[in-house]
Amino acid sequence: MQQAYSLVQQQVQRLAMTQTLQQAIAVLQMSTSELWDYAEQAVTENPMLDWVHRERQDRARFRGVGRIGDVAALAVAQHDTLVLTLQEQLRFSDLCQPQRKLVRYLIDCLDERGYLEISVEEIAEHLQIRKTDVLLALRELQSFEPLGVGARDLRECLLLQLTARSGYTQTVDAAVLDVAIRTVAGEWKALCGRKRSQLMGRLGCSKEIMNEALSLIQSLDPHPGLRYSASGAAYIVPDMAILRTGDGYIVAANDVAFPHLRVNEEYKSYLTFARAERGTESDTRDYLLRNLSSATALLRSIEARRRTLHRVVEALVAYQQEYFDFGPTRLKPLTLKMIADELGLHESTVSRAVAGKFVQTPRGVFELRYFFSSRLEAGDGAGVSSASVKASIKALIEGESQEALTDQALANMLQARGIQISRRTVAKYREEMKIASSSLRRALAD
Repeated sequence: MQQAYSLVQQQVQRLAMTQTLQQAIAVLQMSTSELWDYAEQAVTENPMLDWVHRERQDRARFRGVGRIGDVAALAVAQHDTLVLTLQEQLRFSDLCQPQRKLVRYLIDCLDERGYLEISVEEIAEHLQIRKTDVLLALRELQSFEPLGVGARDLRECLLLQLTARSGYTQTVDAAVLDVAIRTVAGEWKALCGRKRSQLMGRLGCSKEIMNEALSLIQSLDPHPGLRYSASGAAYIVPDMAILRTGDGYIVAANDVAFPHLRVNEEYKSYLTFARAERGTESDTRDYLLRNLSSATALLRSIEARRRTLHRVVEALVAYQQEYFDFGPTRLKPLTLKMIADELGLHESTVSRAVAGKFVQTPRGVFELRYFFSSRLEAGDGAGVSSASVKASIKALIEGESQEALTDQALANMLQARGIQISRRTVAKYREEMKIASSSLRRALAD
């Protein structure tokens, strides 16, 4: 059989991560304080960039109020962000350039907990690459500090932290570590149900080993990314505002949250003159042209960030209008994918848009992720959000008379309203809201 060589013209779609696109993605994901720091650095380094009404905007930003009225300032933690920490570790890795770019992309997809919210299949389809390539990059990311970063759920997060200790058994008994790993890997349902005796029987270990293994699991960090935003309070203002009108609700961008930049008119005029005059040094002209291109790209990225946030919040208001009309118990279940499909965006774009962003509403100031909650089944099949169920639990407990309601009693009352919920789920939600158990509430009342 003869082999022949020929030239074939073929069209192939590939994602080209240009520097401009990378900047637009980074700007979209930044919090307000990060965006201001980024703008400060850009103005310092780029002579073609200048501020618009800098002094007035700074005063408004410091007070936490802007044109849209009384925007409540929020105290939020500002520290070395998780993204910067991971990117610093990536710099010193020995990965090839394609792998390095893919790991950097995965880092941008992480939420504030350090979890990867988007499936490997979706990422592979979006980037037009093999699933195995994404998995290899994810394994590399999961080897970074903090341990557990890059996990796709709580189970994987704990398992990553436990398996990382396998080489350091001098700090943990090997038998205890082995039982802990086997418990998380193979007995997850029994672990979540706190069925200690069942675990001991299946794993064939003593009560002492089981107790130590459970203590080890409880000592792990379920949200490793949050430690990078847990110190040093700094004040920021909401990016968007939802305002009530006679006809419903409107969405407005908070001008104070967005740095107002412009192209420096003096250098721009000089550049126009330099283009007309042949005697002008080419190095100076090229330098200004490069900076003009960089300045224009940044201005477009900030404007694109504003437009994307505005669209996402508008879609959120349309979907959650009953919440704004009637309160937390009417919050509907909502996912990032639902908003992405509605706006014709990729889920990762919506995830970046809501990460670390805040919105002022008639009911207070909230992080945008507050409005995205999981679904619980209701009697009519419509489903209710976990946030609305938490609000109902809180209202029932606040309405207690002399007798404190147990978790089972709360579950029965919610089931009577058509919400399918177990006692264990009620206990989990109560603990997340930092509400004491019925016995402790009864003791405090006495």
